[in-house]
Amino acid sequence: MVLFPAVLYYPYTGKVHIHLMDLDEPVRVTLHLASSHGVPNVTLEEQGSSLQVSEWKKVLVKGLELGTLVQTDKDVYKPGQTVKFRIVRLDQNFIPSNRELPLVAVQDPSGNRIAQWREVSPRQGIVDLSLPLAAEPALGTYIIEVEGKSHSFSVEEYVLPKFEMTIDLPPVVLEKDEKFQVEICGRYTYGKPVQGKVQASLCQSFRYTGILHRLHSAPQKETNCIEVSGQKNGCFSTEVLLTAFNLTSSMHEKQFEVQALLVEDGTGRDSGVLLPGNGLCCWCMVLHSSLRAPKCMWHRGIGLLQGSPKAAL
Repeated sequence: MVLFPAVLYYPYTGKVHIHLMDLDEPVRVTLHLASSHGVPNVTLEEQGSSLQVSEWKKVLVKGLELGTLVQTDKDVYKPGQTVKFRIVRLDQNFIPSNRELPLVAVQDPSGNRIAQWREVSPRQGIVDLSLPLAAEPALGTYIIEVEGKSHSFSVEEYVLPKFEMTIDLPPVVLEKDEKFQVEICGRYTYGKPVQGKVQASLCQSFRYTGILHRLHSAPQKETNCIEVSGQKNGCFSTEVLLTAFNLTSSMHEKQFEVQALLVEDGTGRDSGVLLPGNGLCCWCMVLHSSLRAPKCMWHRGIGLLQGSPKAAL
């Protein structure tokens, strides 16, 4: 039995598998690759003292094209910034190639070549290049060209978009609640959700009340905080466990304060859009509940009991 691939990739080596059974003699195996009218054929000959076999099969020979990936550190740049990009070429086994790149070029929006690199050698399969932009470059779409492949990025006078951030949390958290929900949302003025990262601090604040409050000229404050963060697609939501806070002291008024920061995608902390926000809610303990009901008088069409519930916190 003979097995060999239907497609051969140049300049790589193909493998042929031959299985011979019940033979006690040496066998000579010859393999030929020939082309007839543009169609390659593989001919296999097996010769021995008692065996002589000849088989052939059509195959497809292809020049292997490496998969080329080009990636920039951002999609949009401002004048004066530096464009940093990487190039990786992968073979059929997804292994980075260290073959030399003959040419890497960058074109401006008018199609003019503004930069080029020749005979670039990868380091561990990766090519790292950078292009400083002028203080007043042509605005628009630029193209990076590598062996017939291209990748684009934009240069724009970046205008800070206007958006707002809202923090939604319950106004009151009761003792019986084990957790409460915090939702942080960002939207542009035209309604589209803001893509970005949220960083938030949830703090429990203490404020002395009663006699202790009057003894001090200013309230003494302490905080107990937890940090949360995550990527948001319009809204970021998380559940906060009450066990993370100290709720045993009855000498303090307890409040949960949320302070959040929204960083828009594609900008970053150094040069991007950062929007702060805050929210506040209280934690309350239910001591008892009662129902006050005066003496009742019965009248036709009126209920037997009249009163109003009252809850003490």
